[in-house]
Amino acid sequence: MSTTSPPRSAVRPAALFGASAAVLSIPMALLVPLWITAGRMLFGVQGNLVVIFAATAGPLLAVLMLLSAVQITVAAWRRPAFEVPLRTSFLLLGTWVAGAAFGFLVPDVGGEPGRNGSVMSVLLGSEAGGFSAALANPVGMIMLGLTVCMVVVSRRDGKRAAGQPVHTEGPDEP
Repeated sequence: MSTTSPPRSAVRPAALFGASAAVLSIPMALLVPLWITAGRMLFGVQGNLVVIFAATAGPLLAVLMLLSAVQITVAAWRRPAFEVPLRTSFLLLGTWVAGAAFGFLVPDVGGEPGRNGSVMSVLLGSEAGGFSAALANPVGMIMLGLTVCMVVVSRRDGKRAAGQPVHTEGPDEP
């Protein structure tokens, strides 16, 4: 009696995750800044912060995210299998989650009466407004930090995919 192992799947979950990250990187580079800038309007919250974000944070994030997304997509295209390295995929996912959370938490004021607050305060009640405001700044800093890291990592991945040498010397190495 011989035992045979089941046939291996041609698609690995990590490869599928990496390919999905590559495909979604450019659309998400536009959607996340749009959500942060004006997502509250979908929930009836519109104040001065929509205009301020549209003039400052939205375009900055869109440029940084698009820069890294284009580099990620080009690097994925150069690889034998269209995919992004697993660590880069998780970094992308973390950036998107942090951006979504920031858009969910950031409170807006200065609008018409009854149109202030955050998405969280609309969904969970006005009592959640304090929690929302307290969490928005740290989540926003995390999101911005991850976005800057994404630019650096995408450039490095692009160099690796192109076959160019990547400087990896540390302080102990010659």
